Amino acid sequence: MKREAFQLLFFFTMKFIFKSFAKLNLSLTIFNLNKESQLHPISSIFQQISLHDTLTITIESSKKPQLKLSHSGIKIPSNNKNIIETIFETIVKELSNSYTIHINKNIPLGSGMGGASSNAATFLKAINTIEKKYWDYQTLIQLGKSFGSDIPFFLHGGIQEISGYGDIMKPQIQEKKRFFVIIYPEIECSTKEIYQHFDALIIKDTKKIKASNNNLLPVVLDFNKDMKTIYNALSNKTSYKIQLTGSGSTFFIETPTKKESLILQQSLSKEFNNFLIKTVESINSEKTLTINES
Repeated sequence: MKREAFQLLFFFTMKFIFKSFAKLNLSLTIFNLNKESQLHPISSIFQQISLHDTLTITIESSKKPQLKLSHSGIKIPSNNKNIIETIFETIVKELSNSYTIHINKNIPLGSGMGGASSNAATFLKAINTIEKKYWDYQTLIQLGKSFGSDIPFFLHGGIQEISGYGDIMKPQIQEKKRFFVIIYPEIECSTKEIYQHFDALIIKDTKKIKASNNNLLPVVLDFNKDMKTIYNALSNKTSYKIQLTGSGSTFFIETPTKKESLILQQSLSKEFNNFLIKTVESINSEKTLTINES
């Protein structure tokens, strides 16, 4: 009797669920454009907050890894290429699994809260764990900053002093919870356009810009008249200081207690019912997803 050889192929699937947290800039100083790099050095305090997207990642072992990406929650334009796709395409030859990723989106695009960068950092840390790469922290930073200047912060999270081009980080010690009300007015601010306007405005309005806790606040208010109208309306409704994160468009207000934040959120929601208004709290340290961190 003729023997037949049979090859058994085994495939396995696993599912992981990760939270991808947003951030606020508690302060932001912008320095003049470096003409060689075409970038602006910064000095900023980044604070991770409880608002988050959720990434559900299902993997299947594969010799030809592929990526399937889907979204729910806040709508993402169909022509908007996700940064996760870019990362996957760049390192696909190093992967041994196909990835099906669903992003439940709660962090608005163009809001200044770093949603895309946070997603990217979460994906990199997930790959480090799932693929057992054992990349150390510095390797992850170098890889992350090649895709976006805010990604290195999100690889560690918590509260950090950020300088240079986003790659010089000094973790801060803060045990006390802080509470904020975020106000997203359904306006998407282009970081590129805001920085270009900064370059034009800094020449004639240096004192005003440098006097602001976030140097980009007066720039955004000068550039976008709708943002200025909203800022003035918010200022008329509360005695709390109105702040801006990043290049906008999210305003935020810090309050001493969570109760005060919730009361303020309720009050503002009645006046600005078309805006995304939420109470969030600080995340002062985040458990890393990397297997090996130094």
